[in-house]
Amino acid sequence: MFKFKIRWTLAFSSIEELEEHFALKNTAIVPSSFGKILWVKFEDGYHAFKNKCPHQNKPMDHCWIDGGDLVCPFHRFHFSIENGRGMATSMYKYEVKIEDDKVWLGKEVLGLSFGLKLKRVN
Repeated sequence: MFKFKIRWTLAFSSIEELEEHFALKNTAIVPSSFGKILWVKFEDGYHAFKNKCPHQNKPMDHCWIDGGDLVCPFHRFHFSIENGRGMATSMYKYEVKIEDDKVWLGKEVLGLSFGLKLKRVN
């Protein structure tokens, strides 16, 4: 049976390192092991998206925030910062967690789960 799980990778060694990318605006493009990530600082949280508008796979490098939405710089499509949803399509949103001042990026991956229960034999 297939099962989704989160694969975590260290994105930043500290929150301060992440904050350096937001010196001029509330969005930043940062390379990672998952590809180019669109980081968004909104209200009191951080959000991470695949750096592609799903409408035509254009990069979101020059996007901006309008209310609670990211706006594509090419066709003005709006996507919710909260969940990535847009009018007819959605941006891929990564999981973000902060533990011990480190910032982790999580991607859903499909894994195999055989559902086997092992019994210890003495």
